Amino acid sequence: MRRHGLLWAILLLATCHSSLAVALAREVTVETRFDDAAAYPPLRLIDERSEVLPFEHDGFDQLSDGDAAIFEDEPQHRFGEYFEFQVLPKGLLYRSYIAGEKEPRFNAIWLNESRRGLVWETQLGGRVGLLGYTNFDEANPRAWQLDLEGGAQARVDPQQQSDLEAVDYRFGFLSTWRFGRNAYKAGYYHLSSHIGDEYLLRNPGFQRLNYVRDSAIVGMTHSLTDDMQIYGEVAYAAGHEDGAEPLELQYGYQYTPLRAYGLKGAPYFGINGHTRQDFHWITSVNTVAGWQWRGEESNHLFRLGLQYYSGPALQWQFAGRNETLCGAGMWFDY
Repeated sequence: MRRHGLLWAILLLATCHSSLAVALAREVTVETRFDDAAAYPPLRLIDERSEVLPFEHDGFDQLSDGDAAIFEDEPQHRFGEYFEFQVLPKGLLYRSYIAGEKEPRFNAIWLNESRRGLVWETQLGGRVGLLGYTNFDEANPRAWQLDLEGGAQARVDPQQQSDLEAVDYRFGFLSTWRFGRNAYKAGYYHLSSHIGDEYLLRNPGFQRLNYVRDSAIVGMTHSLTDDMQIYGEVAYAAGHEDGAEPLELQYGYQYTPLRAYGLKGAPYFGINGHTRQDFHWITSVNTVAGWQWRGEESNHLFRLGLQYYSGPALQWQFAGRNETLCGAGMWFDY
């Protein structure tokens, strides 16, 4: 009896051991298959996982390579952009026309006049920001800004011991804005023209003019691309003397690459028309072309190049005189 009980006990233990072994084998097989499937998924799953899903989100637009952030026609406070009032901002919202012959800037130009020879047109001046509500981007500021401009635009005769012939003084304030591809300005400028003492000594019969303009001015620049702009402006002189009449128009086209950074620089071109009511609507055409360099952080612009001018005398003291000038020079704009 004891032998039969012992045999039954051994048989029961063997049966339990076999069942446990089968269960463990199945568990290991399941885990192995799961791990293999995760590590080496079927090709169909790989292809599905490799598909690029479209990214859609309200407020994000696909930009092409030619798009520039400064020309976004979107609300200016998007994406956490920081705007605040700033005293003496470095950048400008409305830049001077590169072919505008009376724009305030630093320049030195050596020109040959068809009937008299060499003259030197030089200017000490510029335009700077006084107060702005900007995004603190020095190269591409936006929003609103108040600018101060001024310049002394002089003519020197290098063939007469560098005598000063005449000088036009300009001074003004401009309120400027930028929205998308459009920039605007509105303000006031004063221009008065003066004759040089040395010129009067050499030409005692010359009748000096007290040429003065006190003008309200509005203008607009539209960017066709990042590098090309067209523009137009109108000025009305409420105060004017000695040949100056109220209306004045300026308009033109310019190609001035935005990314002319580093030593390489880039070419530029500009043409400007300037029509004044003075002396039966006199009109000038000024063309400039050459090579330019732009500051990557400041956006200051330095240019070397050629200039061709045809129209009334560049110095407005010589009202009624026409000139054709051709030469080379350098220009610097803030």
